[in-house]
Amino acid sequence: MKLYRITIIPISSFCSPLQSDTFFGAFCWSYLYRYGERSLLGLISDHKANKPDIIFSNAFPHGMLPIPAGINEGRGVHQKPSSKQERYKKYIETKKSKQSSTIPLDAFNKMINGCIPDTTVNIGPEVRSNIIWRNMVNRKTDTVDNTEGGSSLFETEQFFSSEGFDVYIYTTLPEKILNPVLTDMFRSGIGAQRSIGKGAFEITESLTEFNGFEFPSTPNAFLSLSNFIPKKEDPVNGHYRTFVKYPKVSHISSDKDSPFKKPLIFLKAGSTFFDDPVKSFYGSCIEKIALKDGRVSDDIIISAYTIAIPCSIDHSPHFQD
Repeated sequence: MKLYRITIIPISSFCSPLQSDTFFGAFCWSYLYRYGERSLLGLISDHKANKPDIIFSNAFPHGMLPIPAGINEGRGVHQKPSSKQERYKKYIETKKSKQSSTIPLDAFNKMINGCIPDTTVNIGPEVRSNIIWRNMVNRKTDTVDNTEGGSSLFETEQFFSSEGFDVYIYTTLPEKILNPVLTDMFRSGIGAQRSIGKGAFEITESLTEFNGFEFPSTPNAFLSLSNFIPKKEDPVNGHYRTFVKYPKVSHISSDKDSPFKKPLIFLKAGSTFFDDPVKSFYGSCIEKIALKDGRVSDDIIISAYTIAIPCSIDHSPHFQD
């Protein structure tokens, strides 16, 4: 497998976080339209067999990468705050630290080699947002009428940014197959509300193999570039934060189906886990999470794999937020 990096810039507002599993879902639709159902089913089969043909990272601000979780855990002396004011200050600092912070590539390379560089933390590009109102569509009639007499209006938050994002891609697929599918998927839209033109991006830097990481000679852990769900055999000792995701299907096939997939608990990108030797990817393929034609589908999956970056970190107690 080869590691690539592309840079994308929004050409419309977008309504979903730019996350690895969302990219994979959009890729599958574009892959289907380009190469047909048989090719897509082969891609899905490989995912189920723990042999993914393609793994996406989350999107990061251009030139930036996530701060490794726990890279500085256990260093120094931790004193219990003595007063209510100190405890509140500690709470605010902890809350801020849970934001999605990133650092430049050169600082990231130092951190995965066990060094703590003196660098500025970047919370992310300037992203503005506002609320748009939408009409709820009746799935039986494909109109906005509401047969139950309630309101059909709902609100959706949309985001705007003029800055670029980097997406890393670990894949076995050749560039002649990747390039047109990636172009299609980003132009067609990523995530929610793409049917009305949201989530469209332009690839500003062509697909090129990425060799910018400086891996440690004796890694004892890995860092995740993607949100992921570990499989049973994956390591459990590490540093991570979790979140619950409520994914949806793009469309339903019958009145017996639901637009909602099962809710899932993901580990966030930037998580670190101890392992020896370090593998090139971790995670799992989540199956049987949605209905199709009134039955639990074998073809609808969620890619919960992560690109793994070898790193060297101090051993410290396992924790979870």
